Amino acid sequence: MAGTLTVATKELRDQFGSKRFMILFGLVLLLSTLSAYQGVDYIRNNENAGFVNIFSGTQMSFSFIQTMVYFGPLLGLALGFDAINKERATGTLSILLGQPIFRDSVINGKLIAGATALTTLVLGTIGIMSGVSIPMLGFGPTLTEMTKILALTLLTIVYLVFWLSLGILYSVLMKRTATSIMASIATWLTFSIIITILASVVASFLVPLPGGGFRPQVGSGGIRMSEEFIEAMQERNAVMSTINKISPTNLYSEAASDILGVAGGFMMGMGRQEFQRTLTLGEALAANWANIATIVVGLVICFAASYMIFLRSEIRPGD
Repeated sequence: MAGTLTVATKELRDQFGSKRFMILFGLVLLLSTLSAYQGVDYIRNNENAGFVNIFSGTQMSFSFIQTMVYFGPLLGLALGFDAINKERATGTLSILLGQPIFRDSVINGKLIAGATALTTLVLGTIGIMSGVSIPMLGFGPTLTEMTKILALTLLTIVYLVFWLSLGILYSVLMKRTATSIMASIATWLTFSIIITILASVVASFLVPLPGGGFRPQVGSGGIRMSEEFIEAMQERNAVMSTINKISPTNLYSEAASDILGVAGGFMMGMGRQEFQRTLTLGEALAANWANIATIVVGLVICFAASYMIFLRSEIRPGD
């Protein structure tokens, strides 16, 4: 345990002192603070909105949820993609293991340090957003809203640590940091952007829309959608939703949106959120337990695979 804490402390100092972490932290903090200002405007213009909507109540730009959806994977992967292979490339890994430190202490310490850095980032960002919004609104969150914010905070931390564990897995599997960073970027693009496009293409192929979906409405001069067109759209949306379940970003977005009481989440598209009947925290967690469990299981699988591979890998002097 002492070895794990030693590695974690050293790694944490390196993380907080790295330009990479500071740049990403600054970018997320800037986007989140700007979204808080727009969230305040959203609350002022929607009498049914509550304090929690500072994290989601935006129409034309990034909310906190969407910032985490698009940039959260980059944060986690950036802290983990070179956790092991960089040590190999510089030759410090064999030197480190030559000390009275076990292998499991090395990889455990790196995960703890990364998770601590990400936790600090999430707590700092949410705290600053709340601190900026309270004076502007003239009121703070209720007790119920505080529990929702806490749940959102914990969910976001788990989500980011999942990406951290995936980055560590890439660093263990691949000897070169250039290869692991390319794999990390490819994974981010696939789950954040490509899978949504792919889901739309597959749904369009499997469920073609009938012709004449829009018909003139007699007596009003307007148009209406036919029942066949509406049913086809519903089937198409169901197919898209099923495919998007593969993406951790979509799982996080759905769960976070339900916790805060926002319709649509990631599927609504960039920058668009709609108010819906606010679920209680218990209802939101019950509706999204599978999403949350999938993210947690993914985290455990990625780190367990990293752990086993690292313990069994051959590390020679100079590695």
